[in-house]
Amino acid sequence: MTTVPPLPEPGFQSPDDRRNIARRFLLEAREELERGSRLQAGEKAWGAVAQNLKVIGELRGWSHQTHQQVENIGRQIVAEFKDIELGEALSDAYNRGHVNFYENQWSHETLREVLARVEEAVPVLESLQRAAPRPFTITSNNQLRRLIALTKNSDLKVGDTSLVGFSLRHASDGEK
Repeated sequence: MTTVPPLPEPGFQSPDDRRNIARRFLLEAREELERGSRLQAGEKAWGAVAQNLKVIGELRGWSHQTHQQVENIGRQIVAEFKDIELGEALSDAYNRGHVNFYENQWSHETLREVLARVEEAVPVLESLQRAAPRPFTITSNNQLRRLIALTKNSDLKVGDTSLVGFSLRHASDGEK
């Protein structure tokens, strides 16, 4: 039997707290799915992804308090780490797991697949928390809007490049 990590006290959540919450959500998602609670299973799968994305946001100094900001972190990480297969798992966690909580659209089998992808994605997200940000150049208005929202830097423009993926907490050497 796997031990469920304890829930941290309310208030500020450290990266370790968030990783523990994510692990807890993964275990609970599996239990909920086995009990037939598709709504809760999907929501907890999304929660495991969201907690890990919030860690990445925190480590980079990005805003991560809202649903949209967490989605933006996911999109930015997928764009920055194009060689890592994360997009489908993150999309499934949100579009199938989270949305199913509200809409009850997906079957038990679909949610089993979502959970399997999330269980594979979480260790990848945890490894990206330890990875240095990669250089990134803003090439579209969508990327520009996303990075302005994350960094709160309205001076950014299409064509701007960051050696540290526009992280606010990693050293850069004369960017722009």
